[in-house]
Amino acid sequence: MALLYTQGKPKKITQPFTADILELDYQGLGVAKINGKTWFIENALPQEKVDARVLEEKRQYGLGTATRILHPSPLRQQPQCHYFSQCGGCQNQHIPIELQRSAKQKALMQRLSRLQSTPIQFMPLLQGDEWGYRRRVRLSIRFDGKGRKLQIGLRRKNSQQIIPIERCLVLAQPLNNLLPKLTALFAQWSMPQQLGHIELVSADNGVAMLLRHVKNIAENDRTLLLNFAEQHQLMLFVQEHDAIEHWRGAQPYYGLDDGSQLQFDIRDFIQINTELNRQMITTALDWLSLNSQDHVLDLFCGMGNFTLPLSRKVKSAVGIEGVSAMVEKARANAERNRCTNVQFYQADLDQPFISQPWAQQPFNKILLDPPRTGAAFALQALCQLAAEKILYVSCNPATLVRDTEILLNAGYQLDKVAMIDMFPHTGHLESISLYQKK
Repeated sequence: MALLYTQGKPKKITQPFTADILELDYQGLGVAKINGKTWFIENALPQEKVDARVLEEKRQYGLGTATRILHPSPLRQQPQCHYFSQCGGCQNQHIPIELQRSAKQKALMQRLSRLQSTPIQFMPLLQGDEWGYRRRVRLSIRFDGKGRKLQIGLRRKNSQQIIPIERCLVLAQPLNNLLPKLTALFAQWSMPQQLGHIELVSADNGVAMLLRHVKNIAENDRTLLLNFAEQHQLMLFVQEHDAIEHWRGAQPYYGLDDGSQLQFDIRDFIQINTELNRQMITTALDWLSLNSQDHVLDLFCGMGNFTLPLSRKVKSAVGIEGVSAMVEKARANAERNRCTNVQFYQADLDQPFISQPWAQQPFNKILLDPPRTGAAFALQALCQLAAEKILYVSCNPATLVRDTEILLNAGYQLDKVAMIDMFPHTGHLESISLYQKK
């Protein structure tokens, strides 16, 4: 028996191989079939023949990267970014943006269409500018003591090495404007080996900057940093040891189409694509068909990104968030924006919550925006609320499919779906889906 099993196992590919690319998956990887196994190959397009090397091989699939394009596709384009071959960020710049989007849409449609027999409305994708869309970046810093050389930039693909950059094509322009100036600033630093990393956020009221410093900043460096922040009108935050201190400027905020302004702390999660965040909120409000008699529940609400716009159109809104500090910020944002019909509560949604006092309210519509791991742990309790409509914002198609199956089995029907191109030139696939009670 053991001998027969050993002979039947597929032989692993350990040497470079040649592959004919059949199609593109949603992450921008070329798909090939070799000896009955599916291979996903980086930097390969449909109709291409490529030489590739193995990155990883499992029993059911393999991952490779193209080392030479033997027959290039006419669709292949020259990446615009100077750092494309090194940086691990925007890995799909060789693919025309229309093909990137259509591959993602196709993957989403195929995965969801298999789940129910009734038709699903696949709505036009939500899209914006393909460049200059990121309002947040984390910059790594490395000081080579031997060569007395300071590097500020992004991590090299699959490496801890740093690529010094002067400009990033997907960054918002106010952040790009700072990149060469930051390099000049820290070239004057007296203790560059103590520099950690930099985070930049382009808020609606200016640029916020966080400097991570592994020890206390020397007095002359402190003066340099404060003068720099004053010159460039930065909201400055500094982390020495563990605590983050606010050294200069106002608190950052971003605005929404309804006039709301949401304040946040420098390390807080916010959607990095300003335009797509606004489109996403508008779509959610429209699909839920909100009216003045609705009672809406917003799960994984953060600081109120969806909850505050929802509250302006309904009788009452409740936001639930697992992190207490975010709940306090959501409450402060509600008060600041004079949203009086909204309440926020802290709750661990991976625990049964149907008996919680806030869950006793008669919610007829629900919105959830979970992390990449999805919301499977909360769906049983959520379905017990028996809302007529559930709107699900997803950042992971795998967990979306899993959670959709749970909702369908609980008596809901998937009504409509749209892809959100939140991160052009990357393999991320975001979406928004509406479920209705049968």
